[in-house]
Amino acid sequence: MCIRDRVSTQSTGTNPKTAMLSRCAPTAMRMSRIAPARMMTIKVGDTIPDVSIQTGFPPEPVVMKERLAGKNVIVVGLPGAFTPTCSGQQVPGYLAAQDALKAKGIDEVVVVCINDGAVMNAWADDQGVGRDGVGTPINFLADPHGALVDAMGMRMNHEGPQHKFGQGRSKRYGAFFQDGVLKVLNVSEAEDDPAGDANPSSSLVENMLADMEKL
Repeated sequence: MCIRDRVSTQSTGTNPKTAMLSRCAPTAMRMSRIAPARMMTIKVGDTIPDVSIQTGFPPEPVVMKERLAGKNVIVVGLPGAFTPTCSGQQVPGYLAAQDALKAKGIDEVVVVCINDGAVMNAWADDQGVGRDGVGTPINFLADPHGALVDAMGMRMNHEGPQHKFGQGRSKRYGAFFQDGVLKVLNVSEAEDDPAGDANPSSSLVENMLADMEKL
């Protein structure tokens, strides 16, 4: 809090307003050094955050808690639409494993990125999964403001990916929810591979199916 004492111009020759600002400055500087609070990472046993993301374009809201209620859902967070590892391994793997996922009782696979709905629709068309609710059980949803990413503590903060993308992006992960409760969480990241591009294996469908087998 600033101390707003008025300084006499007769005794100091200083403008009162200038003097007041100079007394406030140290406090303002101290406040600017306070780091923003970091979100806690979701853990097994937690429920899906009660946040809304988007489907389609123009976008329609999707309340994730309602979307996952009463269902077995795998949420796949990816750094970005049309990126090579996502398009070459992550999505095709889930697409090829549809029968195995159905046998495990999976109702749908929700793929989420910090992109807008128009981009996610175009990517769904490119990957041949069908748009949300159409075709396959693999549905692409948009999280343009990072609401779900941040609520789950899954935003990448490594300077490498930040420099490449120019904005915050999701970590590469796979999360299995039963009736909105997290049962499995696999994140692909390493100090020298923060986006999991070089080694996405932990978040691929094969690893998810193996972990579900252990439940």
